Amino acid sequence: MNRTDFISALDPLRPYAGLLRWLLIALLAALLVVLGFRWGADQWRGEYAAEVAARAADNAGHAATLDRLADSAARVAEKAKAASKAVAEIRTAADTRYEKALNDAKRAQTDLAAALRRGDVQLQPQWSCVAPGPIAGGTAPDAVQASAAGRFNSAARIVGAADADAAVIEWLWDGWQADRRAVIAAGCAVEAEP
Repeated sequence: MNRTDFISALDPLRPYAGLLRWLLIALLAALLVVLGFRWGADQWRGEYAAEVAARAADNAGHAATLDRLADSAARVAEKAKAASKAVAEIRTAADTRYEKALNDAKRAQTDLAAALRRGDVQLQPQWSCVAPGPIAGGTAPDAVQASAAGRFNSAARIVGAADADAAVIEWLWDGWQADRRAVIAAGCAVEAEP
């Protein structure tokens, strides 16, 4: 077979040569795309696995942090409960002392008034303010006695009020100190060093 016979034998395939060339180009492009996707998928799987591992490590860290926070919250709750109980006890004791101090103030008021009337205790001159002498109508002794009784009662009320005020101030101070100690004991504040 000579060369012309070979070429003439290919003539019937010549119309399909262009199509065959495009088919080979398409097949090569498809092969490149498939291989590229496969390479990309392998790389993506590797990155995905790394991301999953990093996410798991982050979640473990977050869980540990949440556990520490829960433990801290439980400790703070225990401290706060203990501080609250201590405040309740201190306030109850302060209320009892306050009631006793008020009763003592009332008793001191009545005791002072009675001692002044009996003459066991004398008012100082600046507190005595004696009533003026007898009036022409002869009613002086009753007025002087009434004035003296009023002075005695006034002096006793002043002493009783001062004692009651001191009891209130001490009660407020005790309550403030109890609250302050509870806040510090619960860990909500710190005491400044002098």
